[in-house]
Amino acid sequence: MRLEFLLTASLAALVTATPATAQDAAAQDNAASTQAQPAEGDGEAIVITGVRQSLERAAEVKRNAVQVVDSIVATDIGKLPDPTVAAALQRVPGIQVQNDRNNELTSVRIRGLTDILTTVNGREVITTTGRGFDLQDVPAEALARIDAFKSQTADQIEGGVAGALDLRLNRPFNFRKPTLVLTARQNYATIGDTSNPQFGVLAAGKTDSPIGEIGALVNATYSHAKNIRSVTNLSERRYGGGAPLNAPGLLVPQVLRNMPDVGEIDRAQVNAAVQWQATPSLQVYADGLYTYFRSTTGFAGFNPQPFTNNSRISEITASDYCFDARVNAGGTNPQLINNADGTVSLQPFTVQRVCELKSARFDNVVINQNSSSEQITQRNKMIAGGLNFEQDRAKLVLDVAYQTSRSFNENFNAEVGQRIPTIFVVLDDDNGPSFTVDPSIPLRATNLSLRNSINQNFTLGQGELFQARLDGEYEVGGILPKVKAGLRYAKREARFQEVRQTNTVQSIGFGNIGTPTEANARLISSLPLSPDFLGVIGVAPRLNGGVPFLGVNPEYLRSEQGRNELRALFNLPLRQPDYDPTKEFNADETTYAAYVEGSYEIPLGSLTLDGVVGARVVKTERSIAGFQRTGGTISPVAAETSDTDFLPAATARLKIPGGFQTRLTYSRSMRRPDFASLNPAESLTLVGNVFLLNTGTRGNPDLRPQKSDSIDLTAEYYFGSGYIAVTGYYRSIKDRVVTSNAQETIDGLDYLISTPRNVGSVTLKGIEASAQYFFDFLPGALSGFGVQGAFTLADSEIGGDDTLAGTPLVGVSKYNYTAGLLYDKGGLSGRLIWTYRSKYLNADNTGGVALRPFDPDRVNEAYVPVFLSYVRPAGRLDFSIGYDVTEALRIDIGGTNILRNKTSTYWGDERVVLGLQGDETVYTVGARIKF
Repeated sequence: MRLEFLLTASLAALVTATPATAQDAAAQDNAASTQAQPAEGDGEAIVITGVRQSLERAAEVKRNAVQVVDSIVATDIGKLPDPTVAAALQRVPGIQVQNDRNNELTSVRIRGLTDILTTVNGREVITTTGRGFDLQDVPAEALARIDAFKSQTADQIEGGVAGALDLRLNRPFNFRKPTLVLTARQNYATIGDTSNPQFGVLAAGKTDSPIGEIGALVNATYSHAKNIRSVTNLSERRYGGGAPLNAPGLLVPQVLRNMPDVGEIDRAQVNAAVQWQATPSLQVYADGLYTYFRSTTGFAGFNPQPFTNNSRISEITASDYCFDARVNAGGTNPQLINNADGTVSLQPFTVQRVCELKSARFDNVVINQNSSSEQITQRNKMIAGGLNFEQDRAKLVLDVAYQTSRSFNENFNAEVGQRIPTIFVVLDDDNGPSFTVDPSIPLRATNLSLRNSINQNFTLGQGELFQARLDGEYEVGGILPKVKAGLRYAKREARFQEVRQTNTVQSIGFGNIGTPTEANARLISSLPLSPDFLGVIGVAPRLNGGVPFLGVNPEYLRSEQGRNELRALFNLPLRQPDYDPTKEFNADETTYAAYVEGSYEIPLGSLTLDGVVGARVVKTERSIAGFQRTGGTISPVAAETSDTDFLPAATARLKIPGGFQTRLTYSRSMRRPDFASLNPAESLTLVGNVFLLNTGTRGNPDLRPQKSDSIDLTAEYYFGSGYIAVTGYYRSIKDRVVTSNAQETIDGLDYLISTPRNVGSVTLKGIEASAQYFFDFLPGALSGFGVQGAFTLADSEIGGDDTLAGTPLVGVSKYNYTAGLLYDKGGLSGRLIWTYRSKYLNADNTGGVALRPFDPDRVNEAYVPVFLSYVRPAGRLDFSIGYDVTEALRIDIGGTNILRNKTSTYWGDERVVLGLQGDETVYTVGARIKF
């Protein structure tokens, strides 16, 4: 990387300005930005106030694009209409999001797919070893605009089968005069019952000098948030007819979980930019971006274990959901066995009639009150620069960037627990389980013992990306107005290190860990541990109606003092364990890309037909080195690949007088596998709890790149203050990557191993519709009202002879819509938006142990029936209201998920509850001062 570093450093020392100017002319930026964006120096490019201007600017981008694109424009400096990037994107037709453990909206999908190329001002950005970029790393208040590209043109960087997101930062030449903006916000989270601060400052200015006009900008943001996501779930069902319950005919969860995710988030970013208009034809620029994200989220559990030895069940009420299941000797679904002669057989089993349990009392049962403290720290740094030369009919852009990305994950957990006399459980209490115990138990420390194990898991991912591109454009004139061509070079390096260490209580002489009994647990009061080892670690949302409970203090697990106390107890070195060299992988990848693209414009009487036709050729050279298990031996393995891909693209738009237009686009896109997905090394997690299956992941070095052919057809009508747009799309994906799991025996222990694989083909088709309109014809203040809405139908299906053939893709809701009421008049603006998505496939759990229905015609065949989990339909209501007190001062209030809707999941059949997660409701109050 020395050559790339020296080139970047030299360029940064010689040039000044922002990448946005290069972006306006570079090949990554298409007509969606270059046509819709005002000339540099026009302050209106950034200084937008109010909901209406924001939506009208977004509609302008959509209308002028040569491809299918939707945009979100900030309503003011530092004010996207939603608190996070993902939350803002959920309003865009064709985009779906979901909550994560931090109770923030993430996991953005474009038309159901997560394979999204992310750029910042047109430059590719990555997170460590992945292909994508964690949107959580960039605060929404740092952005001026987001463009969501759903179809591709030849001048765009390859890598987004789903599409592309371009995150646009503010830039100095977009401000007419020196500007200073201060923002402050207080966010109150109802589940966490906490107020969280958020701050931002932006300073921009420009001046004429003897060497030309120079502009500079600095933008910094910071936020802190304590969060809690209430979580209850029921693990995989097993047969209740064996010991200790001896209740034949029942499906009973192996573990009943009440485990909220509790933690804090710190998020900061700084971006700085300078532009220098050296001559009327030459602009030179440089900029930098730094992002910091730290999450300390970990789960805290109050988890009854019905199958603990000597437990009893009574007061049973069974549901009417019953089926015949194949049951092995352990009471779970029989698994496939790979025999020594190369054949595959099934574990011995019997067929049992089983019914879902509605409620029951469990006596003499063990409760695990465990904690897992996970701290993730991510940092991204980018430095970039280049020049933009424009004279007569020619334009030339040179742009160079260098990014580093680092993510360090510390996961340390310990389990304590106690045996209690009785607990009553209702498995489906409004789509989630509920638990009732003696009120003294949750906060009682007397009987708590250290049980099962402690776990130390540390991972470090690092990535570097150097990229350089040269784009040229020449205005030919006539029916072929413009020809573009460009070259791009990118070099990536990635490294991953990991250690996963599980130490069971037998390590310190507690006895055999085979089954979790009091014989191998030790009272906390008898151990040399600090008083802060235990603490109130969360609120169990479905325990006695929602009460706090004791467990291992997450702050203790995050402190070196606490970790070292536990390490000393288990006779371990008083430091982080060394990384396991057999879990490491190193990868580097070089790509060379070239494209040519021509635009056309053909008058057809009163109509106009225009568009672009082009092709992109990409050569990828990759090497990856890691370790692979062959039989019982782990040995080094390395692989090198070289691929060349041809990616054609074409668009056609017919403009009709009166605001009508229609467009047809075709493009081929590709997505390279993540480095982690290619890594053949195993990452195994040993679970001390015998009622839970050990887990692990293993990459697949034989993964092929995904390739997609997509067609879009739109009909659009723009009128006055509104528009109506309908898009039909069809996408065929070859070698789609999905993740499946299967049980394997490794060193005498059973693991559920997740591995990515290619499926033969996937089709994705659907319809998107969107509209917005302000009622200008109404009198007085009523003319400020408007409406906004979007609807998406996404029909996905896995084809071929894959085991998942006929099922939809994970995470794809068939229906998704938003409906909103808007207002903007006299300095007062606001919106009330309802967003809804239908059910979607959550995960493929086929390799798990859960009992499930089977095909009676295949009862004796060696196969495992497909077993899936789903998320139920749900929606959320958000609002925001802002008022310009003066020209300089604006205040606003808002709320997200104000109806407190939850995420509910189920196993296979809607009557079988998997879990319920409480999505956070946040109310905000903020102010912006602009000088």
